[in-house]
Amino acid sequence: MSLWRANSDWQPRLDNPDLFGWSVVAAYVIAAAFCARAALARRKTGPEEERASAVWRLLALGLLFLGINKQLNLQTLLIVLGRRAALAGGWYEERRLAQAVFSAVLTVAGLLALWFMRARFREFFARNPRAFTGLVVLLIFLLIRAASINHVFERAGIKPDVKHDDKRWTWLLEIAGSACLALAAMKAGQQRDSCKQR
Repeated sequence: MSLWRANSDWQPRLDNPDLFGWSVVAAYVIAAAFCARAALARRKTGPEEERASAVWRLLALGLLFLGINKQLNLQTLLIVLGRRAALAGGWYEERRLAQAVFSAVLTVAGLLALWFMRARFREFFARNPRAFTGLVVLLIFLLIRAASINHVFERAGIKPDVKHDDKRWTWLLEIAGSACLALAAMKAGQQRDSCKQR
């Protein structure tokens, strides 16, 4: 029996089939397309440009994944797997502690990944500051979303208005982050085109 048939908490279906959901998917896909275009424009043009092309490709893949995840809601599948592991392992009563640890580890990992990218591709982000801004905004969205799913806010005594059916706050962060990346990629592509014309 397949996993989604065994547990009704997650199914491979469109999870956000409304205006908010599809507009975010469109923003991610458009931003990914611009990043892919910027990556293609920099192929085989020298070592530094090859590195820039690799970063643009990585950003395009990440945005495409976020767009797909917006509808498939894969984080719910992760929750289902975690719940099943907690029940099988006999530590279901301590799941809240595990959720808090998971959120803390995710936060540290996200910040370290951002720091690593900034340090590893310093010149790229110096030339494309909007791209780094977009990454920061999307990381903030991901961390807040993970914390709300894991009930971290509730345990801290905070009750933010982030109901599952209230998508305005996620919409703003996701649109802003993808827009920053799209604008950065557009500018990079235009600069490359102007260099070719010279």
